[in-house]
Amino acid sequence: MLLTLLLSGGTALGYGISDFIGGNASRSERPVRVAAFSHIAGLLGMLIAALLWGAPAVSRTDLLWGAASGISGGVGIFSLYAALRAGRMGVVAPITAAIGASLPVLYGALIGERLAVMSVAGLAVVFAAIMLVSIPRAEGHEPLSRVALGYSVLAGVFFSGSFILLSNTGAESGLWPAVVLRVVSVAVLSTGALITTRGLVPARPVLMATIAAGLVETVATVFMLLAVQSGPIAVAAVVGSLYPAVTALLARVTIKEHLARHQIVGLGVALIGIALLSV
Repeated sequence: MLLTLLLSGGTALGYGISDFIGGNASRSERPVRVAAFSHIAGLLGMLIAALLWGAPAVSRTDLLWGAASGISGGVGIFSLYAALRAGRMGVVAPITAAIGASLPVLYGALIGERLAVMSVAGLAVVFAAIMLVSIPRAEGHEPLSRVALGYSVLAGVFFSGSFILLSNTGAESGLWPAVVLRVVSVAVLSTGALITTRGLVPARPVLMATIAAGLVETVATVFMLLAVQSGPIAVAAVVGSLYPAVTALLARVTIKEHLARHQIVGLGVALIGIALLSV
C-alpha cells in the first residue's frame, strides 16, 4: 500500500505541473494543438523509458488495454486544455479531479474492492464541492462558463476511464502499455489538430512550454501505470487526483489567480473529499 501511495503521489505532482504548463500555453494557442504536440514529445520520452525499463512478457491483451486507455486519455487531455482555456485554472482542475477520483472508486466497488463508509462519505463531499466551485462569482467577476464546466466534467470522465482501462494491464508488460497508450492518444489528438487547425506545431512562444508539459505528463503517466498495477485502483486514482492542489498552488503563486470566497471553500471541500476517499 505504501508503494501505491508514493507512486500515486508522483502521479499527482506530475499531472499538476503538466496541467499548469499546458493550461497556460492553451491560453494563447489552440488547446488541441498544445495537447497533440505535447503528447508527441511525451511519446519519445515514453519509448526511451520503456526500452530502458524492460519487460518480462508483453501480451496482446495488455497492449489492447493500453490502446483503449490512450483513446480515453487523449480525449480527456483535450477536454482539460479546452476547459483551462475557457475557465479559471484553480476551479477547473478540482472539478476534473473530483470526477476522475470518484468513478474509479465506484468501479473498484463493482469488481469487488470494498467501499468503506468513509469512502461513501468522501463521494458525497466531492460532489458537494463540484456544486460549490460551479456557482458563478459575485457581480463584477467572471463566472465559470457552461463551456468550461462541460469540458471539465468530460475531462474527469475520460481521465477516470483511462485509469480504469489501464488498471487491467499486468506488471510483466513493463511500460509498453503506456507506450501504446501514448501512440493512440497522439493519433487521436494529432488527427483532431490537423482537422481543426491544419497544423501540429504550436507557435514559437509556447513551443518549449508545450514540450515540457508533454515530458512531465509522461513521467506522471509512468507513475500512474505503476500505481494501478501495484495496488487497489481506488487508492491509486484518488491519491493521483490530488494534482489540482499542485496546479492551483502554482497558479496562485506565479500568475496571482484569485478566487471567490465560496470557490475557495469549494476547493478545500474537494480536497477533503478526495482525502476521505483515500482513507
